[in-house]
Amino acid sequence: MATLTDIPLPARFLGFAGLLPFVGGAVGVWVLETPWDWVVLNAQVYYGCVILSFLGAVHWGRALGSGLQGESLWRPLAWSVTPSLLAWVAAFAKPDLAIVLLIGGLMAAYMVDRSATVQGWFPAWYGVLRKYLSALAIASLGASLLKVLG
Repeated sequence: MATLTDIPLPARFLGFAGLLPFVGGAVGVWVLETPWDWVVLNAQVYYGCVILSFLGAVHWGRALGSGLQGESLWRPLAWSVTPSLLAWVAAFAKPDLAIVLLIGGLMAAYMVDRSATVQGWFPAWYGVLRKYLSALAIASLGASLLKVLG
């Protein structure tokens, strides 16, 4: 079983640095006054859309590099565009619905990534990295959602 220390330093550093807009957004939503809290919230939502799209693109790239051809490409490529389509819907939704869609999308992406890692599509350390990044991104979005709903 892989651990955080098994994650290559560039992936660990850049992965956790990529959480800054999520965490910063959650903090900003709670500490900034209107209208800045909404500016930060929208920035967090749009960043979440970008990241969700990126998570699908990882599977597109892996499928193309896997040697799969023809009909066997349907499953991985179909999944790879699903997060982008969900993110596109979230980008047009009201903030509370957008956050719920992003949380659901990030959860689904993690589950697919975990399964793909177990199947050997990705190195074991990728599953560990995704677990931590997903948990912290979801927690940050959840904190923003509490503020929006409160």
